[in-house]
Amino acid sequence: MKIIFKAVIGLAIVGITLPAQTLKEDIAEVLHTNPVIQERLRNFRMTQQDLNMAQSEYLPTVDVRASAGHTDAGNIKNTTEEDTYDYNVIDEQYQNYETSITLTQNIFDGFGTIHKVNYQQSRILAAGYKYIETSNDSAFKMTTAYINVLKANKLLQVSRENVQIIKDIYIKVKNLFDGGLTADSEVKKIESSLALARANLAVQRNNALDKKYTYKRILGRMPITSEMEEPLLNIKMPSTLERATLYAIEHNPSILVSNHNIQGAQALWKQRKKDYYPKLDFVIDQANNDVSKRNAFNSPDDRFTAKFVLTYNLYKGGSDKANVQKHISMINQEVDIRRDLRRQTIEGLELSWNSYVMVDAQLEYLHKYNKFSETTLNLYKEEYDLGSRTLLDLLTAQGDVISSKSQVIEAQYDALLARYRILDAMGLLVLTLNGSTDEFTSKVNISQNNTEAQEILDTVPVRFDVDNDNIVDSVDLCDNSILANNIMPYGCIKIKNDNDKDGVLDINDKCPLTKEGEEVDMEGCVVVVEEELSMDDLDDDEELSIEEVTLDDNTTIEVATLHLNFELNSNKVDNNDTVKVEEFFKFLDKNKEYKAHIIGHTSKNTKSKKLYNMRLSKQRAKKVNNMLVKLGITQGRLTFDGKGFSEPVSDNDTEEGKAKNRRIEVQLTKEEI
Repeated sequence: MKIIFKAVIGLAIVGITLPAQTLKEDIAEVLHTNPVIQERLRNFRMTQQDLNMAQSEYLPTVDVRASAGHTDAGNIKNTTEEDTYDYNVIDEQYQNYETSITLTQNIFDGFGTIHKVNYQQSRILAAGYKYIETSNDSAFKMTTAYINVLKANKLLQVSRENVQIIKDIYIKVKNLFDGGLTADSEVKKIESSLALARANLAVQRNNALDKKYTYKRILGRMPITSEMEEPLLNIKMPSTLERATLYAIEHNPSILVSNHNIQGAQALWKQRKKDYYPKLDFVIDQANNDVSKRNAFNSPDDRFTAKFVLTYNLYKGGSDKANVQKHISMINQEVDIRRDLRRQTIEGLELSWNSYVMVDAQLEYLHKYNKFSETTLNLYKEEYDLGSRTLLDLLTAQGDVISSKSQVIEAQYDALLARYRILDAMGLLVLTLNGSTDEFTSKVNISQNNTEAQEILDTVPVRFDVDNDNIVDSVDLCDNSILANNIMPYGCIKIKNDNDKDGVLDINDKCPLTKEGEEVDMEGCVVVVEEELSMDDLDDDEELSIEEVTLDDNTTIEVATLHLNFELNSNKVDNNDTVKVEEFFKFLDKNKEYKAHIIGHTSKNTKSKKLYNMRLSKQRAKKVNNMLVKLGITQGRLTFDGKGFSEPVSDNDTEEGKAKNRRIEVQLTKEEI
């Protein structure tokens, strides 16, 4: 039996740090903003209208004709053999008026309209799956770009670390040389190694920038690496390559597009055979002609006609037969295109599967390589200080460490990308990342939840500032920028990087190589803690305050409240509030049957952005999560998430209400142990 227990931790947030950006959020944004995807959506909507035009041929056409003018009879020829003019006829001038209305209903056109409608229906389905294909392709490109940015940034950090270590060795060697304890050749050797390390660092900086530009090409703005989170792909992969391949050739969007292209080609071939048949129309015509003078040449005409009109071409120089034969070849062409697509899909899956299987095996040995190389370097450092190793030995060992770290990073991200590539080939990438595809497939009426096709019409005027940043698209270098108060005149935000993710911007960071999760001071350097607080120092009598609350459905829950404050411009909790979190830790430590789900919340004002606040609330929850883990609660008992400003507990129109809404809620699940 589970007892749900909610602890509400009110957070009066003073300083705000920029929340993390996830791959899932980027994919969702790409599906709604990428111009390639939007172009395919416009194409789908255009194709819908082609079907409407084809279906209109089932209905009659109604034409109205009207004319009014002046007539001069002129000289009239006689009927003699000489065909001369009879100048004795008197010229007459008069006004004439003519109106008519004609209704034409096609009765039979060689089944052309039926097959034309079938063709347009196939085109619509092909256009819809083309939109889905493009969406999946763009999602995979975004995934690749996101992972490559992270990988390039990690490799850049390794290069920076290499430069810093060699600089430290250089200082040591230079001091030895100045003291007359080593030769000048040693100094020159370390100087050359330092120059090479700096050159490699420049290469990695260039590579990292290239990856960011690729990211920008897809999302429409530059990434902020300090916001990006490592993607987690915790799903069960197919058990065998064959199962993955069989699924892919049935569900890959590119193959589905090709299937409907074949159906369309078949319908078009049948439609072209209509010229072998006669055409039968039913025509109704009502005329109303009048003249201002009655004469020998014009007279009033008010006729009504209703008739069947049969048209049958007997000979056209063989063009009808050639046209039909052309479309037979078109069917075969589409079949061959599908065969090639199937081969491409199978090849892509096989390559991805090979990488998926082999890289995991490679990583095992690369981790050993890294471990042994670091051990070797530490030993060489000791032996170098004792004089039993040369500087060349030390630099070689250092090179092995950097090489092993770089190869581990490359292999880790290659393995992750291989998994995403398998999902992409199977048509499951967007579903895996978003949990559902209905949000974008419903736009082309392919959603399983759609019971009736929906027609969405484009409108005018067309917007020329798609991201609403007041920078027109023609001069906007980031046409999908997030609204902020630091939009530059060229449409991009001014990015302030924090590459080591320690909360201190690189421009102010005096220790740019700190490890993620380390506590740092205002200058970005690791804080040296002289004496850590022991949980034994806490007063056991300071228990968590708990009260019972009865809900509307008569369910009784227990509620505890803590009030925390973050320091100005920091995500650190002050010392007094740290004790309150530690008290909550004591509760969890004593009551090991509880698991905690930590949920962050934010307040809202008129300028609040949903995506920003979702990230911020999640970061607040993550902060409390990390504090509890550091105190000793295993991560397996903790989960965290963010709700943004979607679930307020007070009025956001007052400062007091906003303070109450900026909070952390903890849902505790009690299980039998």
